[in-house]
Amino acid sequence: MMSSMSWVQALQEVEKAGQAWVIVTVIGTQGSAPRESSSKMIITEEHSFDTIGGGQLEYAVCQKARAMLQDASSPSHVLENFPLAAKTNQCCGGTVSVLLEYFPEPANKITIFGMGHVATTLVNVLGNMQAKISWVDSRENLAQDQNIKGLPSNVTPFLYESMLEHIDHMSHNEIALVMTHDHALDYQLVEALLDRKDCRFIGLIGSKTKALRFKKRLVSASFSQAEIDSVHCPVGLNEIAGKKPFEIAISIAGQIIQIIQITQTKTEAKKGSGLTWKEINNTLSSSVAET
Repeated sequence: MMSSMSWVQALQEVEKAGQAWVIVTVIGTQGSAPRESSSKMIITEEHSFDTIGGGQLEYAVCQKARAMLQDASSPSHVLENFPLAAKTNQCCGGTVSVLLEYFPEPANKITIFGMGHVATTLVNVLGNMQAKISWVDSRENLAQDQNIKGLPSNVTPFLYESMLEHIDHMSHNEIALVMTHDHALDYQLVEALLDRKDCRFIGLIGSKTKALRFKKRLVSASFSQAEIDSVHCPVGLNEIAGKKPFEIAISIAGQIIQIIQITQTKTEAKKGSGLTWKEINNTLSSSVAET
């Protein structure tokens, strides 16, 4: 489905919503072409934004982009030549070279259990991040209130009869924050999250007394010391003190940002280099040869 939104507007929306997307840039043309170099569009699995000229060219580019979106092993960037007469059967007759850059769904996925005062403040802070956030509760009145107020575009609310149901729907390597209204439920959630054995981080709101009580129960439940120590309670940065909802929320957000930045630094250190000028020039040269 095509949207009237410009690619600049769409870029902000897809990033906030935590979607995977491809940005397409016309990097060179020879002969008659529907759009000039530097024209751009953004493509997601369901929508396309802006245009590089429409017709069979755009259709072929969208097909290529969606193939990249559906394959987790896709390269981060692809150069393609489109001789308009030969490949797309368009009467323009020229050749268009495009760069497709693939941006996967954000690696940062966060589940927040509980829609209380601190969680409400926290969601609005984390709503500015490039992260996919699931916000879970079992209280229908709170879930309805949050939907009425409007949520950041990267936040999806979930209502269950029991919040424990959501754990089966979580992804590998998620950040989990347990912030419910019920200590007994908090413990059940922590135990179930530890049973998954694949959470990136488990944070539990509460006092040091609550932390000690939970740790004793987890020892009795036969969890290892390493597993028990992976539950961060009280969650949040020690350097930020205070008991008001916004103070606690800022403290938790700071800790989450810290975790994400450490992971990003490690990931970026492993990344290879991007396209070279030689690769781009070769593509543009072949574009000239085909016209």
